[in-house]
Amino acid sequence: MRTWILGAVVIPFYFSPFEAAAQQPNLNQVLSWLPIDTETVLAANGPFEWDPKALSNAPPSQERLTARELEMQSRVFPLTLLKFKNGRFGEFIKSKTVSLAIEGSRRFRPPGGLGLMRYEGCLVMIFAPTVSLDRAAFMSTAANSAVRFEEHNGTRMAVFEEKAENDTWTTFVGFPRRNVAVVATNLDYLITVLDRMRGRSGTRAVPQSLSEWTYVKASAPVWGIRHYQKQGAELDPSSPLLGDNAANVPDANAVGITFSFAPAAERTATVDYLSTNPDVRRILSGYLMMEDAATAAPREFQMRLRQPAAGVLEASINLSATEAIQRLLFGLMAMVGHTIYV
Repeated sequence: MRTWILGAVVIPFYFSPFEAAAQQPNLNQVLSWLPIDTETVLAANGPFEWDPKALSNAPPSQERLTARELEMQSRVFPLTLLKFKNGRFGEFIKSKTVSLAIEGSRRFRPPGGLGLMRYEGCLVMIFAPTVSLDRAAFMSTAANSAVRFEEHNGTRMAVFEEKAENDTWTTFVGFPRRNVAVVATNLDYLITVLDRMRGRSGTRAVPQSLSEWTYVKASAPVWGIRHYQKQGAELDPSSPLLGDNAANVPDANAVGITFSFAPAAERTATVDYLSTNPDVRRILSGYLMMEDAATAAPREFQMRLRQPAAGVLEASINLSATEAIQRLLFGLMAMVGHTIYV
């Protein structure tokens, strides 16, 4: 059976003419900010109010979740970087209305021992137009825990270090606009995002020409896409292109994966796996059920499979049971490069 688990000086901030003229960013704009070699995009559509309690690691005790609890569990999935302390950033944005949250990531690497796979990425959080983040107040509070402060592309960043298992994660937190926050794990990735946010042109990440966009429902409350890249796959334990590994299900024909959740309205999730592998049913089941062929399917995990087109296998998962969403998120983490080693 495969197992995956999921003293500083504060400088005042001033709004620039660029920021004053900037309109509320939409999905295409945010995607245009991400580096071209971004491999995974995870998203949560708003509006929703952020609640740090959603990050609780304690599994729900009840067998069935309410619609609100189900929604909360799914919303956390694209917000992995909020699980770090980040100078209490999660508390800073408590009860603030999020319009759109997108995490782009790339270069997935194994952890030093146990824990979350390391990766380069950035979470971009767009808050409602009425929200004005008190950036100076955050930086003042962050002085108690930040290892340093830096400035990049006109944005002041608080830099934090946090030990997680055998790895030390470095995160960067900043506010490039009055209602936009970024949390990043890699400075080069972040600088590209800030450059593009300031108007530098470049090819969009995960371009619309990718076949994955045919199947992902980007209007869903939570959705994601990963287009498997051959370059660097030999260093990525989560890539099916690597070959047999504890963090993947090998598939030399893998193209990509998409998913979307409609947890409150429909209590379902849809996963589309793009591959011409004739054994694709076993591969997708191996991820989502976290089992090999000799293991019986989990009692509460109800999955229907269909083939909407050649080279695409679609799974519809019933999320009524608490066990179902936990197992689904567990498997999806491996598929999108966010495996947790246990």
